[in-house]
Amino acid sequence: MSDTTIYSLIIVNLFVVTGLSIFIWRLLSKQKAKRVEAERKLQEIAAEVREHRLYLIESLQVIAKSVINGEIPLVEASIRCKVLLDNLDPLLAQNEGLVVFNEVFEQSNHIPRMEAWKKLKGPQKLKYMGLIETLEAQYKSQIHSAAKNLLAQDLSRYH
Repeated sequence: MSDTTIYSLIIVNLFVVTGLSIFIWRLLSKQKAKRVEAERKLQEIAAEVREHRLYLIESLQVIAKSVINGEIPLVEASIRCKVLLDNLDPLLAQNEGLVVFNEVFEQSNHIPRMEAWKKLKGPQKLKYMGLIETLEAQYKSQIHSAAKNLLAQDLSRYH
């Protein structure tokens, strides 16, 4: 083999190695950028989850205080607490001191809510209002105890 052929092959190989090196460098750069973007999105989602959990905790505390102060209907408070607890931690909703929220929710589940309530006629509303009053009288002390129990819970672990 002549010197020119050897030098030509060396130069071609250098171009190939340089090209492959540039390709690998670009590929690694893209992967790093994707990883950084994925980490940023993950942190964003984690922050949203923390904010949502904080909102749930604050809402539960406000409702519990409202129950204790007699500022909210007990059936409505129970329904809201049950839904918020289920969103925060379904196992917490099964806590012995908070299970009354589930019981009241289940017993009032058939009562129309929101727009459906607004569409009801007077006699229909009276029927349901009687049921609501019965539930509130039946569970009043348990709901107050559950509200106090809820305020005593250490919900900071959900932050």
